[in-house]
Amino acid sequence: MNILLSKTEQDLLFLLEELTKHHDWIEIPDLAEKLNFSIEELQEHIFELEQLFPNLLLQSRKKGIQLQFDFQNTLDPRIAIFKQSETYSFLNQLFFNEGQSLEQMCQELVMSCERVQEIIQHLNTKLPQHYGISIQLSPLVMEGTEEDIRAFYLDYFSQSYDFLDWPFPSIAEESLTHLIQLFLDAQQVSPNLSGLRQIKYTLAINLERFNKNHFIENPSPLLTSHYSSLMQIPQFEQDIKKLAKKLHFEATKETLEQLFSNPVKSPQITNNPSNGVLGDIQHIQKSYRLLSQILEELAKEFHLQIENREELIWLLHYTAQSDFFHLLSNQSLDRQKSQILSSYQVEFPKLFEISQHKFQSYLTKMGLENHPGKLQELVYTFSILGQRILVQLLQKLPKIRVLVISHLDSHHAQNLIDTLAHYGNNLYLFDSWEESTISFSILNQIPHDIVITTFPVTNSPKPLIYSRNFSTAELFYHLHLLASQIHKERLAKS
Repeated sequence: MNILLSKTEQDLLFLLEELTKHHDWIEIPDLAEKLNFSIEELQEHIFELEQLFPNLLLQSRKKGIQLQFDFQNTLDPRIAIFKQSETYSFLNQLFFNEGQSLEQMCQELVMSCERVQEIIQHLNTKLPQHYGISIQLSPLVMEGTEEDIRAFYLDYFSQSYDFLDWPFPSIAEESLTHLIQLFLDAQQVSPNLSGLRQIKYTLAINLERFNKNHFIENPSPLLTSHYSSLMQIPQFEQDIKKLAKKLHFEATKETLEQLFSNPVKSPQITNNPSNGVLGDIQHIQKSYRLLSQILEELAKEFHLQIENREELIWLLHYTAQSDFFHLLSNQSLDRQKSQILSSYQVEFPKLFEISQHKFQSYLTKMGLENHPGKLQELVYTFSILGQRILVQLLQKLPKIRVLVISHLDSHHAQNLIDTLAHYGNNLYLFDSWEESTISFSILNQIPHDIVITTFPVTNSPKPLIYSRNFSTAELFYHLHLLASQIHKERLAKS
């Protein structure tokens, strides 16, 4: 969806995305080089960001720039920029108030008509190419097939709002959720949170378009393909009618088919038998054998116990054989999966490199299409759906050794250890100092990674925390900051 942004908005998005990747300071020249901006361009974009998001940035002449902690943890760069975008404000207004005149639209958006016309002109250079639709000027309506228009708006709303946002004020979210849940429960379907959100947005868009007398000629059923059977379930039809009344539509078969129509066009399955999820028995046996061998090789190389081995083989098989990954798959979810994998890849580069190579080889041997999206799905299935695979790799790293020294007595040191161990038992190995003397030279020789003392030590040869008047939680916070850095360095070497 960022293709619809203006050049300036895209630059701001790239800048904000880069800043969210860094939890520490980044110097202005380094940031400009990464983004291929001149220093002057970067400074201008930083100023624009500060105008849009006050208190977003911390700046230092010596250190450079970084995001404030709260923004670092709560801000989605794409959604933040989309919400500030004039283009996206126009699209939102067009969806809910289709058929307005240009003058009415300008008044609603508090923009000059010249600016609105520029936005429409910009969109009409992008929408036909990427979505097969366009905007008509008088009156202002979206033109194209109804499926394409709904698919576009599904993309728009899915990517432009925070996960828990509900951007349809005239539709009761709770009632719509109950309606969907009736169909899901009756068919024993349990989507994940992203899938349920996508279904809710699909129905909300369909209902809005239906209420404006826009219809799909041949609806593609989403949860309604067994309509007749569902209506035989006791109380099902009555429950549907009650919810339909709350949502202000008549619960006929034709209406429900319109509301539950899936606007996302699934790719056609070719006649190649290897494209079927099941395929013939020889094809299945070959797939099972190759995947079993891959898991065995990965388990041996990385000393893994794959607890759900049989289940994982079939999950990988279905992922590889399917011509489409999910009825409601979208670019936003694919991008999020890619980001999840990228973050794990930083920690486990060798595992991801080798597993990618093996799954690539598997696809080739099976005669399946070897494109990045399918490879990503296979790696995601292996690393995330494989039980405790990544945790096992973490557990194989040596624990971070922490020495606690109290100038009062060893019992006080042990008490600190017991309380700290409560917060972080899996990562740390604690020891208390039992000897009667301590010195700089001794600190230099101990095998521990971190030292905690109840007295100040200047120029310590080891990373050191002076516990001062910290509460246990505060002390653990500072311990965790130091340990995280050590942990990163070890992962990079592993």
